[in-house]
Amino acid sequence: MDNKSLLAIVLCILILVGYQALISYIYPRPDALPPAQRFTQADPDSSPAAVQQPISPLEPRKAVEQAPVEQQNTPSVSLQREREITVETGAYRAVFTSLGGRLKSLRLKQYPESLKPDSPLLEIVHAGPYGEIPFAVRVEGKDRTLTDATLPYVITGGPLFLLAEDQASLIFSGATEAGVHFTKTYSFSGEGYGIGLEVEVSNLPFQASSLSLSWIEESRSGGESGYYSVYGPVALIGRKFLYESALDWEAGEIYGPGNIRWAGFTNSYFLAGMMPLGDQQKEKEAGDARLFFSEDNGTFEARLSIPWSGENVSYTLYLGPKETSALNAVDTAFDRAIDFGWAHFIARPLVLLLRMLYSATGNYGVAIILLTIMVKLVFFPLSNKSFKSMSAMKNIQPEMERLREQYKDDKEKLNKETMELYRNNKVNPLGGCIPMLVQLPVFIGLYQGLLYAIELRQAPFFGWILDLSQPDRLGALAIPFVEPPGIPVLTLLMGGSMLVQQMMTPTTGDPMQQKMMLLMPVVFTAMFISFPAGLVLYWLVNNVLSVAQQQWYTKKYA
Repeated sequence: MDNKSLLAIVLCILILVGYQALISYIYPRPDALPPAQRFTQADPDSSPAAVQQPISPLEPRKAVEQAPVEQQNTPSVSLQREREITVETGAYRAVFTSLGGRLKSLRLKQYPESLKPDSPLLEIVHAGPYGEIPFAVRVEGKDRTLTDATLPYVITGGPLFLLAEDQASLIFSGATEAGVHFTKTYSFSGEGYGIGLEVEVSNLPFQASSLSLSWIEESRSGGESGYYSVYGPVALIGRKFLYESALDWEAGEIYGPGNIRWAGFTNSYFLAGMMPLGDQQKEKEAGDARLFFSEDNGTFEARLSIPWSGENVSYTLYLGPKETSALNAVDTAFDRAIDFGWAHFIARPLVLLLRMLYSATGNYGVAIILLTIMVKLVFFPLSNKSFKSMSAMKNIQPEMERLREQYKDDKEKLNKETMELYRNNKVNPLGGCIPMLVQLPVFIGLYQGLLYAIELRQAPFFGWILDLSQPDRLGALAIPFVEPPGIPVLTLLMGGSMLVQQMMTPTTGDPMQQKMMLLMPVVFTAMFISFPAGLVLYWLVNNVLSVAQQQWYTKKYA
């Protein structure tokens, strides 16, 4: 393969990796942001059973004197002041508030925020800067809108602590001063990350046309950058997966009407999603759903609106990791939240194989090494053909230089003589390029899989590499343009291996082109500094194996 062909391939890879590096600076990683706001439980001294006069959510809250009520077997709690009810399962610890009958906090019990021994559990639901929280209901008519965002609810049931096969519900009931009744019923199971929600609204004073559920998320566009991550609103509309960067929002953007399967927010490893109509989503009404995105006061809102004619409306909620079995356990449509791009048909089986190797080794770093070796063995014959073609091109290089000098003023004659030279020596100028192009989709699939596999989150390798989803750093030495601080040992080793590989590769062309090609390891090293350690490990092992294979081929055939 001549230098122009090789340069074209390298530039293609450079564009791919460069794009990922650029995105890492645009979308800050949520793990690097300050911990979410903490919440305290309601005043333990206050009465758990009280009744209040309901007020309109469209008017300011009024102080109303509490009156005691008779205790029941299943307590019904009317919350004059904001009260909280805790629901704990094997997967999460959730806190619901009486104000709007909404979810105020949810922490995942199997996912700490960091690797620190005293790290709190990861909180994927929390209040925004102005106290906004998800799951407000809106009923819309031609000229009027009613919301329960500030409606005080009476809570029936709870607190709840559920074991594996347990099932339970919380019922939130409230009414406005005008007599409009809202009922929200949350359903829970002892395992998994799914929550059912049924909404009932009655006694409306106007003709309603739609009912919507909102997810409100704090803007994180000002967070620390330097890590690769995705963050923003997502939706599955029919078979199309929609991802919108949090920086690309357009106020008032509407999707639909259409078959909106689910909508919500995502980052690299976790999803908060809401699915309309639950098991009824294939009915006609689901085809008329609308998705409304908006941004205001540092918060984003995704509002999922469906036609409503007075009947109860059901939703399936997912609040948890983007892990295949967990997503499919709630609904198979949620599995599309794991977005490996166009290479998903390659990335998914490779990630599955990675999990199998982990089950055998107990270390995801070792599993990555074994997976890279297996991929390299599959493409071993193709790589040999590439080396053979490059060696052949190097052997005819002196004759190529003679032809360039002889016909430097006659391009047509030069091209004709060059093709004759290839034919006489049985050299295919694309022989080294085609095997590389065949392997490229697999490399990209593995690349994408390692970027988004939640299995690598907080997964240690050895020594200083305690989290394969984070950039590798040894020590805390401050280095210009390197965040977080520390020496990127694995990345430097990768750059060194790439330099050795470049120096061993047979080259053609003038010396200036060869020097430019030797700059590629420097460029790649600079880009990989902010990439997850698992991805860098894969690239390092692949380079080392390529060097070993090239050395073996040279000794055997050269």
